[in-house]
Order: sequence, then structure tokens, then C-alpha cells
Amino acid sequence: MISMKAVLAPILALAFSASSALAQEELQLKEPIFKKLYDDAQAAGEREVVYYTQARTEEAEALNELWAANFPNLSLKIVPKKAPELVTLVQAEKAAGRVLGDVITNTQPYIAELWKKEGRFLPYKTSSFEKLGNYADPEGAYYATGVYLLAPVFNTKLVAKEERPKSLADFLDPKWKGKIVIADPATAGNSRSFFLGMHKAGKLDWDYLEKLAQQDVLFVRTSPEIVRMIASGERSVTPSVSSHNVLTAMKIGQSIDLYGLSDGTLVTEQPSGILAGGPNPNGAKLLLEVLTSAQGQALLSSRANYWPTNADAQESAGLPSIDTFNPLQVDLSDISDAEADEFIARLTKTFGRE
Repeated sequence: MISMKAVLAPILALAFSASSALAQEELQLKEPIFKKLYDDAQAAGEREVVYYTQARTEEAEALNELWAANFPNLSLKIVPKKAPELVTLVQAEKAAGRVLGDVITNTQPYIAELWKKEGRFLPYKTSSFEKLGNYADPEGAYYATGVYLLAPVFNTKLVAKEERPKSLADFLDPKWKGKIVIADPATAGNSRSFFLGMHKAGKLDWDYLEKLAQQDVLFVRTSPEIVRMIASGERSVTPSVSSHNVLTAMKIGQSIDLYGLSDGTLVTEQPSGILAGGPNPNGAKLLLEVLTSAQGQALLSSRANYWPTNADAQESAGLPSIDTFNPLQVDLSDISDAEADEFIARLTKTFGRE
């Protein structure tokens, strides 16, 4: 049996600094619902909220600062893991018969729908429910608290703009052999969503994947590794990487750019929900209120470079329009966990990575 102590060993409790990097007005959560749920949590003896997420460091620091400024007597503990690791963690807790997390944000939307069917979420309609529109599950089981792209990327010093692959088929050109890098879908949730989504949309099939496997593709564990390798010139192109990682690199002047494919660029969401049976239900509702609020999303999305989903949230300055990427949305909610695992196993075998 997996030790719960071992499972929670990587918990990251980010410390709040009194010298706030954020303007004071950004840190003031004024809606009455925040005070009510904070008071409810304290009255119930709750002293912390455990948050499972893939949040980047910048986003986690901003959330921690916002949280500590408003809820000083309720600690926020952030457990940072990659999407497949979060799924494993939640499965381990279920097997042990004990839920230790309160709220989870994942990058695999089909997992959220599966968990809803299994009763893993505690339904809760936030005060901003109507502002989320289609980004809110009708029963309040989970919410898409951010939107981003799984876009192709190239090194701007090594590849001329007019020479970059314009379609998935272009990546099969012999000139890209030994120059492509992809995140391993076994360890990166965004890569798993890309392959599952593009396959379901009919944009790639097994014949295509077998040909791509002949291109000496380099697989790495995560999206940030792709960005690092392309920006440094170790590899020059990828068909898919999460846009927020690329936009962050572009802001600091790295030689990397993202664009849209003629086949379409996959739009994906990061669903957030309250884990049923969690130890701090009032604090969990409070955290979900922050994540779905216009103020919370405006602040966090600007740090993580993704598009907010609350209609009242202000988008980060300089964020490109999604429409310029030929966006493609694919519903993966009907894919079971077993079907996804079977697909990834076959993909791994196709690329000779067993």
C-alpha cells in the first residue's frame, strides 16, 4: 500500500513575503462570499487548504500572495505535480480510502468528466457561475479556470518563418529529421491531450504516426523542457507545446515563437474542482471561488500567460488573440481512462520506446 506520508512528501508550502510584489488593490478580495467562506472555514476548525495543481512558479507565487493577504489564518498548501502524476496521486488516495487534497486543477479535461461520472468531485456552484458560461460544468462539478493552446513552435534563429512546418504533414519532410522534439504523453498531460485530440479529430492517424516515428523524434518529459531545447537550438521545431510556457519564454526575449497549423491548433482547458471527501470543504469552496473569480483569474492568468474564462476577467496585455491560431476544439469527454492508456501504449510502441 502506498504511504500517504510518501504521497504528500513533495508538498510545497509557498511562503508569503510582507514586501508584496503586487499592488495592494490587486490583493483585496472584496466580494462578500470570500469573507463568508473564510469565516465558515475558521468556525469549522479548518486551518489549511491543500491544492493539487500544475501551476507554474509565477502563478503559484501570485496565488499564494493573494491568498495570504486575504486569509491569513487559513494556510494554502500547494502540491505541484505534472498531470499524469496528479491522476496517480488521486488514484492512490482513493485506494487508501482517504482523500488528502481539497481542490485539484488538471490539464486533461477528459479526466475531469470521468471523475465527475465517478463522483470524485463535490459539486459547488460558485458566485461567478453565470460568468463562466460553457466553461462551467452544468452541475458545478468542475470549472475550466483557464484556456491555452497546444501549438507548434520553432526556433526563430534556425528556422525562417516561411520555412516552418505549416501542417502536421510538413513535419514528415526529411529536412526535419533529427530536429523535432515532443513531450512524452506518458509523463506530460498536455502531450497526451494533443495526441488524443488530434487523433479523434481525424488530423493524424496511425499511418501518420508510424511515419513520424521515422523522423528521429526526441521525447522529453515536460513542456518546459521542449521550450528550453528549442530556445537553445538543441532542436528546432515541435508540433505541440503548451502556449503559456512559450509566451513566458518570448517575454524574456528567447528565440522561440508559436503559430497556428493549417490542420488547426488544439485549444485546451484546465478544469478545477473540489475533491469529494476532502478534509477542508469550506476552504475548498473558498479556493474555488478565488480561481473562478474575475479578479483571481485576471491576476493568475497574467502570471501564467493563459486566457481567463470568467467573462469579466481582464486579459493580460499583449496576449495574442486565439482566433489567429486557427483554433480547434475537440471533446474528449467520451474517452475512458482505459482507452486513453491503450492509445498511449500503442503510441509508445510505434515510436519504439517500450
